Amino acid sequence: MTDRFFEDRIWDDFSPADLGPAAKIPTMLQFDEQAYYVALTRDWATGAGAIVDLGSFAGGSAACLAEGVAQAGRDQVVHGYDKFEVGDFEVFRKRYRQYCNNPPSSESPHEAPPLLGPFGTDLLPIAERFLAPWGEGISLRKGQIEDIGWEGGDIEVLVMDASKTAATMDQMSALFFPHLVPGRSIVVQQDFLWWQQPWIAVQMAVLSEYFEPVVHVHRDSVSFLYKRKLPAEVLAGLNVAGMEDGEIIAHLRDMKQVVKPLRIDREMRQLIASVKANPGQRAAFRFKTKP
Repeated sequence: MTDRFFEDRIWDDFSPADLGPAAKIPTMLQFDEQAYYVALTRDWATGAGAIVDLGSFAGGSAACLAEGVAQAGRDQVVHGYDKFEVGDFEVFRKRYRQYCNNPPSSESPHEAPPLLGPFGTDLLPIAERFLAPWGEGISLRKGQIEDIGWEGGDIEVLVMDASKTAATMDQMSALFFPHLVPGRSIVVQQDFLWWQQPWIAVQMAVLSEYFEPVVHVHRDSVSFLYKRKLPAEVLAGLNVAGMEDGEIIAHLRDMKQVVKPLRIDREMRQLIASVKANPGQRAAFRFKTKP
């Protein structure tokens, strides 16, 4: 199964039932992405390293990753990282409306306790309640990802969904990439094609000698196979945040050619247009003009 996993795209034939209890966990992921996560940890992962989820938020991605492990019958923990804080209550309420006002009940075990108020809340207890069905199969770590770091050995699956600034992306990659296993590890760049985060594609262009794009999953996710070991000096010199716009655009054009087999030319052109429309910006929230 693993040899042809990305070509076969078995997740395209998934129904909500294939997600198991993960289908009930609220998430900002598209269904295709949820299905892919379940399939990735069920049919690709072998237990050759840890599963790390950077940017778990309320737990939707961690649930899918853990469900795949459970369906495979492996004893493998999903390590979920996030600040687990709601800074913008109104945005949260729009996405998680049904969980904002209803107390949990025995009839609805996946409901979260009511949020604490309109000025932000600790999301960790809510995520823990959502993820209770997987018990010790999920370990959550609260705080700044780049401050927590990683000391858990090899990483087989690394999901990056927290690269909201170019600087934090550089720091996270420097911390987690040294633990990838050449020829085995998959890095899922969840926001690779999102117009407000073009630096992700830039970084993967800079590191294209070491990573091979293997699949695009609707909408914005692109996964990479870690081909060979990254030298420490390459990681130490990684500084997408310090690049000028012209250099960023040049790398995006290079990456556009690298990912041609994935048929995402239009999305890559939009990333280039986004940099031109938002000059000098290196944080997602500062991208105001969508091309």
